Amino acid sequence: MALVWVLAAAPSAAVLPTEVELDYYLPADTVYDAAIPRPAEVLGFEVGEWHARPAQIVAYAQRLAAASPRVRVEEIGRTHERRPQVLLTVSSPGNLARLDELLARHRAWSEPGVAASGEVPADMPAVVWLGYSIHGDEASGANASLVVAYHLAAAQGPAAEALLERLVVLIDPALNPDGLGRFAQWANGHRGAVPVADPLHREHVQPWPSGRTNHYWFDLNRDWLLLEHPESRHRVAVFQRFRPNVFADFHEMGSEATYFFQPGVPSRTNPLTPRRNVELTEALARHHATALDAVASLYFTRETFDDFYFGKGSTYPDIQGAVGVLFEQASVAGHARETGRGLLTFPFAIRNHVLTSLSTLHGAAELRQELLRFQRDGYRQALEEARRDTLGGWVIGPAADPARLAGLVAVLRQHGIEARRLTRDLTLDGESFRPGEAVVVPLAQRQALLARALFAAPTEFPDSTFYDISAWTLPLAFGLPWVAVPRRQWAADLAGEPAADALPPGALHDAPSPVGWAFEWTGYYAPRALQRLLAAGVRALGATRPFESDTAVGRRSFGYGSILVPAGVQEVEATRVRELLATAAHEDGIDVYALGSGLAAGGVDVGSPSVRPLAPLRPLLVVGEGVDPNEAGAVWHLLDHRMGIPVALVDAARLDGVRLHDYSHLVLTGGDHGTFGDETAAAIEAWVEDGGTLVASKGGAKWAETAVLGIDAEAAGAPAAEATASGPVPAEPVEPRPYAAWEGAVAERRIAGAIFSARLDLTHPLGYGYTRELQPVFRDGTTTLTPSDDPFATPLRYAADPLLAGYVSPQNLAALSGSPAAIVTRLGEGVVVRLADDPSFRGIWRGTQRLLLNALVFAPLVRDTALPEGVAPR
Repeated sequence: MALVWVLAAAPSAAVLPTEVELDYYLPADTVYDAAIPRPAEVLGFEVGEWHARPAQIVAYAQRLAAASPRVRVEEIGRTHERRPQVLLTVSSPGNLARLDELLARHRAWSEPGVAASGEVPADMPAVVWLGYSIHGDEASGANASLVVAYHLAAAQGPAAEALLERLVVLIDPALNPDGLGRFAQWANGHRGAVPVADPLHREHVQPWPSGRTNHYWFDLNRDWLLLEHPESRHRVAVFQRFRPNVFADFHEMGSEATYFFQPGVPSRTNPLTPRRNVELTEALARHHATALDAVASLYFTRETFDDFYFGKGSTYPDIQGAVGVLFEQASVAGHARETGRGLLTFPFAIRNHVLTSLSTLHGAAELRQELLRFQRDGYRQALEEARRDTLGGWVIGPAADPARLAGLVAVLRQHGIEARRLTRDLTLDGESFRPGEAVVVPLAQRQALLARALFAAPTEFPDSTFYDISAWTLPLAFGLPWVAVPRRQWAADLAGEPAADALPPGALHDAPSPVGWAFEWTGYYAPRALQRLLAAGVRALGATRPFESDTAVGRRSFGYGSILVPAGVQEVEATRVRELLATAAHEDGIDVYALGSGLAAGGVDVGSPSVRPLAPLRPLLVVGEGVDPNEAGAVWHLLDHRMGIPVALVDAARLDGVRLHDYSHLVLTGGDHGTFGDETAAAIEAWVEDGGTLVASKGGAKWAETAVLGIDAEAAGAPAAEATASGPVPAEPVEPRPYAAWEGAVAERRIAGAIFSARLDLTHPLGYGYTRELQPVFRDGTTTLTPSDDPFATPLRYAADPLLAGYVSPQNLAALSGSPAAIVTRLGEGVVVRLADDPSFRGIWRGTQRLLLNALVFAPLVRDTALPEGVAPR
C-alpha cells in the first residue's frame, strides 16, 4: 500500500501562535481516534501557542501511553538536574506485544556471521529514532514531537496501520531537558498577549549561558562519542539496545535561513562513512523535499553542514549501520520574529519539523528492506575488511594512572567496542606495555568502523573546512601511551579477559604510630583525595622535590607533587584522618602509605623547606556575558562534578563588587573579557600581588597579558615595520583571489580542533604528577601567548614538529612550532598562569585537565625565577 499523505494547511502559511490549531500540523483527510488525548488536553494550550516545558512533555507522553495500545513510555535516566529522560516506543500493538523478540532478532541481524545472508524477513520492522532539541533553545523540535506522537498514536486507517507494522518508532521528545526547561521559562516569561516579532524584543535575546547547553553548559550534541554526561550515556545505551536504522536529529539555525536537511557538503563527509549511507540519505532526502515542496517551504541540502565529526547525533549512527539525518529549522527564538524573508512564527517552525518527521517515517517504511540490508551488510563488510587490514588493533597503557585507562575502557564499552586485558609483554615503537596494566582493542570486531573512528589520527584531508573539530583521537584525549599494532605482530593470545571499566580501588597501607602518610600525585583523582582532606581541616604538604621513604610495606619512591599528611601537626583527630585517607584510597583509587620516619631514605625529608604547606582551595570562576559558556562549563564540571571542589560562579559584570581576597584563585576561560574596566583590572592585579593566583586560558590569558601583566605583545615579539627617510615602505600589493574562495581562506587561518604534541617540564609545579615529557594537547583556536624572557617560566611548549592529528594550515603549524603553551609568572606574592588552550576541552581531555588542577593546587608554590641582572642561565 502506498504511504501517501498531504497537509491540510495552505502553502507558506505562517500562523501566529495566538491563532494556531492542531489541524495546522496534521495530514489532511486523516481520521483520529477520539479516545486518544490531544496535546492541548494535557498542556492547557495548543502546540505552538506557548513553549512546552519538559514536565508537560513527560506528562503528555504518559497520557498517550495510558490511552493508546500503540505507545509505550519508559524513563531511560535522569539529567544533572534530576529531570526524567523519557523515550516513547510507538508501533503496531502486535509489534509492541513481541517487542523483546523483535529487538533480539534486530540485534542479531547486525551481528556479523549471525545473519550474513538471506532476504530481509517480511515481518522485521525497521527502527527509526526521532530525536528532538538536543540544543534546548532550538525548541521547535521538542514541540513538534507532541504532534508527531499524537498522530502516530491516534491516526486511523490502513495507511497508518501499515506504517506502524513496518516500523518501530522511537521518539525522544527532549534530548536536553535541562536546557529546554531553561529556554521555555525564558520564552514564556517574556511572551505578551500580542506576539512581538521585533528581533530586539527581550523574548528573542536570551541571557548567558542560554538554553542551548545542559546543566554544566556543555553542548550535548558534541557528547555522543565522549559520553561525559548522564544524558549522553543514557541515550547511547538506548542506541546500542535498539540499533536504529535511521536517526533523525532535529535542530534550529539562524533566523535568516530557511530549512536544511542532509546530505550536506559532499566533500566534507567522513571517509569512514560507507558510500551506501550517503545514497540512503539522498533517497530519504527526496521524501523530505516532496513534503516541504507541498507547502512551498524553502530548504537547502548541500551547503554549510557536514558529516565529519562522529560525535554528533546525525553522524554517530553513520558508521553503525544506520543513517543519521540532520534537520535545521530557522529559529524563531520565541513565538514570532521578523526576518528578511518575512514573518517567522513558532507554529510554522514546528510544522516544518512535523513534516520532515513524517517524511522520515514514510521514507524509512518505503526503504525498509534497503535500510535493514545496509545495516546487516555494513557490519559484515566492515568486519571482513578489518580481518584483511594490515592493522591488527591497538594497545593502550595506563601511564601510571589506571583511573584514566579505566575511564577510556568505560567509553569503549558503552559504545559496544571490545577491550581486553593484555596477556603478555609487548614493545612497539619505543613503548613498552605490560600485562595487568595495559589493554588491547582488536580491530576485527563488530564495531570495527566505530573503533577506527575513535583511534584515528588523520593529518591529511581533502577539504580544509570543518563544521566541527577535525580530530578526536580517544587515547590522546586521555593522555595515555598507545600504539597501533600491525597485523603481522598481532596474535590471538594478546587479548585476554575483558578489561575493567571501573576505577580500581587503592589501599591505605597503615602503621600503628607513623610520623605521617603520603600518596603520589599521579592518579587522576589525587586532587579529589586532597580536597577531601583540606575540606575536613586536615593539614597537607606538597613535595616540590622527589624523595624515598620507608613505609609500612617497604621503601617507596615519591615523585614531584606527592602529598604528605604529617601526623604531629594535625588538629583533626588521628582516627578521623585515617578514615579520610581510607575513603580517599578506596574511592579515589590512590595508594596511601604510612611513613615510619621523617628522615628520608633519599631526597628531601618530611620537614624540608621543599615540602610546602598547601592551602584550602577557594576558587572563583568568572562566568556571564563575554565568557565562552562551553569552556567555563568544562571547568565547573571538572572542579565540581569530578573533583568535589566547590567553585563560586560569579558574573563578569559583578566582579567590581567582589572581595577578591575571599578567594584563593580566579579562573578566566576563553571569550571576550573586554567588558572588564580599568578598575577591575587594577583590583585583580593588586589581588595577585597580595598572593592570589590567576589562572587564565585562551582569551582570558590574552586579557591577563595586557591588563594584569602589562605585556605589550607587539613590542615583545612583533618585528618593527621597516621605514625609510621618506616614510614607511609601502605594503606589497594584495593578490586578487576569487570571491568564492573566501570560505577556504578562512579555514586556512583557523585551527578547527586538532591535536598537537607539547613538551612538559616535569619538575615544574604545573607538571607535577605527569610521568611523560611529551603530552598531547587539544587546540581549537589560534591564541598565542607572548613569550616570557624568564627561561624557567614556560613549563609547556609546543614541540618542534607538533601535529599529531587533525587539520592545520602550514602557516599555522609553522607559527605554532616551539611556541609557549603555558607560562607561569610570579607577580608580587601571587602567580599568573596563562594557558594557550582549553585544558578540559569538552570534559574529555583527561590528560591536560591536570594542568588546570596543578595550577590551582601548586601554582602558589611557584618561586620567582627571574635571574639577577647580568646573570645568564647555564
